[in-house]
Amino acid sequence: MHELVIVSGIIDALMNLSQRENRRIRSFTVSVGELASFDKNLIDSLIRELRKGTPIEDAEYRLVVEKAEVRCRTCSHTSGFNELIMPLKEDEREMIHFLPELVSSFAQCPGCGSRDLEIESGRGIKVVDIELE
Repeated sequence: MHELVIVSGIIDALMNLSQRENRRIRSFTVSVGELASFDKNLIDSLIRELRKGTPIEDAEYRLVVEKAEVRCRTCSHTSGFNELIMPLKEDEREMIHFLPELVSSFAQCPGCGSRDLEIESGRGIKVVDIELE
């Protein structure tokens, strides 16, 4: 359960920030990339549970999903990951589902046709917004 380790780290980091700044955290937002190999509902539940009894228990909290974007290294065109793979065959989409980096093996840039594609966003979990009192 990698989610527990990640959420524990997020909670610890937020509490350390609050203590270091000697200010309460009013709100925070956690972003989970749509390609992240984590259960978003579990992440949400763990954050709600692990912050109980901590200095950030009363902070407003939001979980958002970060859209996956792919950039062409040749022409710098940016595309949504899902839009880019939609025209592919089902078996190709299935392979990419398990290893998103394979996108450059099957998809092409709609701008120039290059296969030199790089996933730019939508892979990780991070705190994207913190408001202190």
